[in-house]
Amino acid sequence: MMQGCYLLLGEDSWSKGQYIEKVKKEVLASGNEMMNFYEAQDKEVIVSQVQDAVDTLPFFAEQKLILLKETGLFKTGKKEETEKFETLVAHIPDYVVLLIDEKEVDKRNKLYKTMKAKAQIVEFHFPGEEAVYQFLKNACKEKRLSSDEMTLRYFIQKMPEDMAYLLGEWEKLISYVQDGVITKEAINEICIFSLETRVFEMVKKIVNHEGNEALEIYSRMIQSKESPIGILVLIARQFRMMYQVKYLLANRSPLKEISAETKLPFFVVKEMSEQVQHYQFKQLEDILEACLNTDEAIKTGKMESSKCVEMLIMNCLNG
Repeated sequence: MMQGCYLLLGEDSWSKGQYIEKVKKEVLASGNEMMNFYEAQDKEVIVSQVQDAVDTLPFFAEQKLILLKETGLFKTGKKEETEKFETLVAHIPDYVVLLIDEKEVDKRNKLYKTMKAKAQIVEFHFPGEEAVYQFLKNACKEKRLSSDEMTLRYFIQKMPEDMAYLLGEWEKLISYVQDGVITKEAINEICIFSLETRVFEMVKKIVNHEGNEALEIYSRMIQSKESPIGILVLIARQFRMMYQVKYLLANRSPLKEISAETKLPFFVVKEMSEQVQHYQFKQLEDILEACLNTDEAIKTGKMESSKCVEMLIMNCLNG
């Protein structure tokens, strides 16, 4: 039987949501959900009201469930409320299950240290390509859909590491296919790839000096109202990661170790390890400096932002 306080961390909202629903079913199995379930989020989280909910005995049941989301108590600025909450957490009665859902916390925060000592911490991260592949493979079997491994992995690799987003695109895809066959062409036609994926594809074109294709990808992103600053940040991130991969390769680190150290998927590291062969360290440093100069030019209004990033892409192609 679940008991006490649980701190739910991580940005994988889908996995976290599945966990919360499972806890709800377990704790509220005897019914009376309206009487034995209390939920508050963000500014609605007032410690005195949470304390009242804790002090109220469950109605014709053994337990009650309290769910708090994005409390703001794990960051600086709410000292008095945080101290009250620490006391509350330290004295949770047996009949209460308290779930605290936070995307991120300051681990130096005193409340976090209290939670680490008094509560259970459950982390929710993207399950990884292999687990998602098995999930989609089983989903195809259940829905009597046909697809091969390469196509399913292509779909996964084109999506952000966000199960909620990925499954939303999956539902669109399976409702689109008419003959029950999921193909790469169908994925390209119906799915909206993440901005990160599109920038990754654009940088691949830059590396291969496929200028027209790189600029076409950029043009489509601008037409779809993506922020030039957001695109710039991801271009800089991509080349910064390439620099790091090149450095680690120069120190003879195996690809698996590089994947673990950079926290990049193995297939991305493998692709980058090939891309960096086209560059010297100095060239990558020059591109990163050009990214900084572009950022400054945009922020000081020297040139319109989309034009600034376009000029950067052209400079990268000529570098």
